[in-house]
Amino acid sequence: MLLKVDVPDFAGLSDPNQNAGKMKTIGWEIDLKWNDHIGDLKYSVSANLSDYKSKMVDLKGTEFLGEQVKKEGSEFNEWYGYKTMGLFQTQEDLDNSAVISANQKVGDIKYRDISGPEGSPDGIINSYDRTLLGGSLPRYLYGLNLDIQYKNFDLSVMFQGVGKQVSKMQGLMYYAKPGDKGNIPKIIDGKYWSHYNTEEENLNAKYPRLEETSGSAYTFSDMWLFDGAYLRLKNITLGYNFSDKIFRQKYFKSLRVYASITDLFSIDHYPKGWDPEANSSTYPITASYVFGISINL
Repeated sequence: MLLKVDVPDFAGLSDPNQNAGKMKTIGWEIDLKWNDHIGDLKYSVSANLSDYKSKMVDLKGTEFLGEQVKKEGSEFNEWYGYKTMGLFQTQEDLDNSAVISANQKVGDIKYRDISGPEGSPDGIINSYDRTLLGGSLPRYLYGLNLDIQYKNFDLSVMFQGVGKQVSKMQGLMYYAKPGDKGNIPKIIDGKYWSHYNTEEENLNAKYPRLEETSGSAYTFSDMWLFDGAYLRLKNITLGYNFSDKIFRQKYFKSLRVYASITDLFSIDHYPKGWDPEANSSTYPITASYVFGISINL
C-alpha cells in the first residue's frame, strides 16, 4: 500500500508516496443455489455469505490516527478512542476518578484509565488511554433470494444483511444551548443525565448531561459505538402473467401486472428510521411501493 516515506529536511522535497506498506487481507465466500419443482410449483433458492478482514502488517513506523486508525496490528480503519465506564453519578465519584478535563462535572462520561507514559494507569485521562475499539468495516455479508412460480403467478423475495459491524452514531451529539433555546435530537430526549431527573432516572440514563459548549462528551469513545448488524427485506415482488391465449391476434402478445416493495422493513439496532446501509449519514430509510404493467408487443 502507498505510504509517505520520510526524506531528510535538507533535501528540500516533500515526502514522496512509495509502495512500501503491507496489509494482509484474508477472506472467503460461499454461494449456494437450488432449483426444483413440485407439480406446477417451481422454485429457486439461492444464498450467499462472504467475509474478509484486513490487518495492517508493516507501515514503516507510520501511524494514521483519528477516530479511525491505521497502525501496525490494527484492522484497516479500526475505531480508535477511549473506553468508558458509564456516567459520573456523584461528586464523590468524580473527585476520586481520573478525568479528561478539569471542567468535567457530574453527569459527564467517565473514561477508563488504562495506560500512561510508563505503560500503566497514571490517574490521568489523555492520549495514552486511547485504544482500539473494533473494526468499522462490515463483516459476514449475506443475502438470500427466493423465486417462486405457480401457474401464472410469480413471487420474488430478497433478503440482505450484515452479520457483524461496529458502527458510529451520527448526528446525536448536537447539544442544545439553553440560552438559544435550541432543540435536541429526539433520540436523546428523556434519555440523558439531568439535575431534574430522579436518582433512579440518572442511573438509567444512556447519554451524558447536555452542555452549552463542546465539552468532554464530544471526545470520541465507545459511548458512541453500537452494534451495526442488520437483516433487511430488500425487495419483494408479486406478479401475474395473463395467458397468451387472451391476447392472441390482439394488439400485443402478453401482459404482466406486478407490485414491488423495496426496503419494507429492517431488523437492526439503528435509531428508528435510519438506513443501516447508509450509516455514515442520518438520512432516513425510505420504502418504495411500485405498481406496474409490462407489455410485450
